Amino acid sequence: MKKIFGIAAATAAMATSAMAANMENPLFLPGALDVYSKTTLGVMFKITDSTENQILRGHNGSTEFPIWRPMQEFGVGITDRWAAHLIAGYTYDPDINRKGFHLGRLGTTYRVIDEADGFVWDMYGDFHLGGVERMKGSLSLSTVVDPAHPQPVFNYDNYSNGRWGAHLGTRIGYRWTNLTASAFGEILRTWGNHNNEIDVSVLRAMLPGLPRELSVNIKSTWEVNAGANVFYQMSDKLSGGIGFTYKHHATNGLEGVYTDLSNLSPVVQAKVKGLVNGFKDMNDRFDEYALTLTLAYQFTPGTQLAWYIEDTYDTGARMSANTTNVKIESGFRFNFVF
Repeated sequence: MKKIFGIAAATAAMATSAMAANMENPLFLPGALDVYSKTTLGVMFKITDSTENQILRGHNGSTEFPIWRPMQEFGVGITDRWAAHLIAGYTYDPDINRKGFHLGRLGTTYRVIDEADGFVWDMYGDFHLGGVERMKGSLSLSTVVDPAHPQPVFNYDNYSNGRWGAHLGTRIGYRWTNLTASAFGEILRTWGNHNNEIDVSVLRAMLPGLPRELSVNIKSTWEVNAGANVFYQMSDKLSGGIGFTYKHHATNGLEGVYTDLSNLSPVVQAKVKGLVNGFKDMNDRFDEYALTLTLAYQFTPGTQLAWYIEDTYDTGARMSANTTNVKIESGFRFNFVF
């Protein structure tokens, strides 16, 4: 009887260990001095909705495909409980010529609790690397609604907000023999700056002396992400999971012009100030609710291929340029542990 219990306990321990080492498992953490790499090649299909921003740009109900979404993650185990990671994601949408880094994080995770019965608690903190790339955009004058009275509308030319920031989050989970369940929550604080370039050339005919580009002071923001997932180890080779993620993207806002305009006439300066005041609240907040399915195959103990598909429902304020009627992304992820 003792022998039977011993075999059962050893089998359960090995299964739990295999799940913990599975790089698609949401509770994956590299062992001491282990180095891992996750390379994602994704493509997105999108149909825009009918926010005021999309209507003014004449882009409501438009299809955007393909939108290329590569991502790279590197990590290293400092100890069996402590790891560091770097994540970078890039988006290229040729239909609207919008491209740039949409994700950049450099941080560390510490496993506060790792109980033998399967309970896990992690704390993590990341630097938000949005300041690596300047936020780029352009101002256009839309005549879609009223040809006699052109209305200024803002267009994003890349995916960076140009701001540095910090993430602070926590993750809890439980591992059974073949099943893992977990949930996470995090906050993001970004710090306002003037790391941006706004093309205002359409205004130069009306505002003599105005530079082709302006830098503006953008306000700081708070954002929130949260989610939960279930992951199942079907066999030594095959595994899969389902996850739900909520992301709140704060509204942006201008606090003033950083570019020196002292050489312009007082009338032009006043008009520029009035224009900026109109964008103190850009009304571009949006929220995402994403459901993700993942299937993974383990070729060797250190090599894995995963396929994923993600369907996102979103809502946003009237001037959001990011909300959609349809948003689906799918792709492959190549995982390695060295």
